[in-house]
Amino acid sequence: MVARTSRTPHDGATMKSLIKSFINALSWLLVAPLAWPVRWCAGWDHNDHLFAGASQLMSLLPGLPGVYLRRSFYRVVLPRAGDGCVIEFGTTLAQRGITIGRHAYVGPGCNIGLCHIGDDTLIGSGVQIISGTRVHYFDRTDLPIREQGGELNAITIGDDCWLGNGAVVMAPVGDGAVVGAGAVVVHPVGNAHVVVGNPARVVRKRGDQDSDKSPQPDGSSG
Repeated sequence: MVARTSRTPHDGATMKSLIKSFINALSWLLVAPLAWPVRWCAGWDHNDHLFAGASQLMSLLPGLPGVYLRRSFYRVVLPRAGDGCVIEFGTTLAQRGITIGRHAYVGPGCNIGLCHIGDDTLIGSGVQIISGTRVHYFDRTDLPIREQGGELNAITIGDDCWLGNGAVVMAPVGDGAVVGAGAVVVHPVGNAHVVVGNPARVVRKRGDQDSDKSPQPDGSSG
């Protein structure tokens, strides 16, 4: 008789976990020659030029290997890049003070300024998160705008949010909020609010009973 061995779902999960751990460790080794110098130079990289340049380089790595390599890179250079976070191809980060939550997803071609992205938040492709509305002062007319300075304010994107493709965000977004595709957020968005348009306006709140008849984030009707 031939002895048979059975495999349980637990065995498959364990093997998958081991493979992921190996890939993460390999990714860390591959990005270490770039990531650690960027981190060590934080003290004199006051304008984050070195960080931004390294982010642009990392953004060019395609496919699933690029996802793993970027995650490992940002876990070294950022204050926080949570487990399972994904930063897709072509997305660049401008400031090293950015934090990214667990299982957050940042789609392709995004430009991310100073912000805090919560856990389980989804950010579509081409989204712009700008460091507030006063990045450039422009009140004076006797001086070029480029010489007037500005200020960077960290924008908080809450947990479990969804920012649709092409949205521009310059103000905080509360937990569970949805920002429609192409919306321009210049005022804070409350928890679980759904906003669309330019400037973004509230069209409903998630969980409302009449939500089936309300406009959807892509501008259509439910």
